[in-house]
Amino acid sequence: MGAGTIARIRLENFMCHSSLHIELGQYVNFITGQNGSGKSAILTALCIAFGCRAKNTQRAAALKDFIKTACSYAAIIVDINNQGEDAFKPEVYGDLIILERRITESSSSTVLKDQHGNRT
Repeated sequence: MGAGTIARIRLENFMCHSSLHIELGQYVNFITGQNGSGKSAILTALCIAFGCRAKNTQRAAALKDFIKTACSYAAIIVDINNQGEDAFKPEVYGDLIILERRITESSSSTVLKDQHGNRT
């Protein structure tokens, strides 16, 4: 898979998802399900992971609104392939960059990790 393609999405306590893990294929992926099952939440999570403001998603007024009811935090973890000539700092990150966005009632943080899960 080429550098910059998404390999995996993991959600914890994000919108309607308590724990969701999705492995994506190399080319085309279809996400199907009944109305209200959380398909749009997956796309919203990607937008938030990559820095979109809550208001711009048209689904919430603040990031804390994405935390699943009765939970103290939400996490979005996106594994991004980092192989080939377009790889970003492969000597630092390796073959995979892990983007982790954590949201609490009072703050949010975004961290980049290497292929082993270590902060860079």
